[in-house]
Amino acid sequence: MNIFSVHADVVKDYKSYITGFISIQDESIRETVEKELEAGKLWPDPLLQFNPAFRAGESVETLCNAAILHPAVANIFHGFSLYEHQVAAIRKGSQGEGFIVTSGTGSGKSLTYLATIFNDLLLHPPRSQGCGQLSFTR
Repeated sequence: MNIFSVHADVVKDYKSYITGFISIQDESIRETVEKELEAGKLWPDPLLQFNPAFRAGESVETLCNAAILHPAVANIFHGFSLYEHQVAAIRKGSQGEGFIVTSGTGSGKSLTYLATIFNDLLLHPPRSQGCGQLSFTR
């Protein structure tokens, strides 16, 4: 599959759909609209970006075995390998320090926050009335 051909086909179909119901009587407005449509006003060029290669870090299991994370976190995020920036943030979070992770899409920011939150919940279970016991197993 050629992604550029797919993109061209989608734009062609969309253009056909849009122009199929446009009926403008005023010549100057019609010309302006047609000019804008031909210029691709409604379908900009695709944005292509390459994710940088993030440096591999430790696994969630390794952090659990080193007592950095609660052992049950290994069950929640079973088989996850982390990047260095994730490990650094999780280490800070597990020590009660604040952190901010800024990195590209697909770099695992959400996992960093979630692992820290689950770790804290497992270490400090809620004690309010009516709250069940936390248990995370596969």
